[in-house]
Amino acid sequence: MKQLSPEELSEARRLARQLGLDRIADSDLAMLLNAAKLADARRGALDVASLSPADEPAHVFVLPGTR
Repeated sequence: MKQLSPEELSEARRLARQLGLDRIADSDLAMLLNAAKLADARRGALDVASLSPADEPAHVFVLPGTR
């Protein structure tokens, strides 16, 4: 695993705190930061200009015993 620069380490710790991962090991911070950067890149590559609210997937939850 690559070593994080002090700036990257600070960014990773801030992200971990925002996610409620206050006790995450420093060795896992690089993986967290890498995953966050990949997710941002993938989200940025999506063509969302032509999407409407009807294109949003609907999730339906049913309580047990209510059907």
